[in-house]
Amino acid sequence: MQLRRLLTCPPVKLSEADHAPVGPGVFVLTDSDLTSYYYVEACQTLRIAVGNLLRGGSSRRGADSLKPQLAEHLGIPESRVTKYLADHCVVRWLQLDEGASHFAHFVIAVIRPTLNE
Repeated sequence: MQLRRLLTCPPVKLSEADHAPVGPGVFVLTDSDLTSYYYVEACQTLRIAVGNLLRGGSSRRGADSLKPQLAEHLGIPESRVTKYLADHCVVRWLQLDEGASHFAHFVIAVIRPTLNE
């Protein structure tokens, strides 16, 4: 049920991260056509995590940037990844007060996003 809620949330451009909730939850990064799943993560503050994707290519503190992985996957220079994210990617999220980490692992297992290991 929660997976369906996450995948049917309205997609939001990364530049509109300030619309994300301030609370914890899970987000999924996809292309704007909603055909390719790139990344799923549980986080403590959705607004900060989603905003950091566009700024630094990673939402987790200390995590490796997603930019090199996405550049390699797309076959484009790393310097063009930020523009690709801004122009061709969207994010959907589900705010969860409890169990976000377990739910994120479930979502990763089901949809197998490209950049999650």
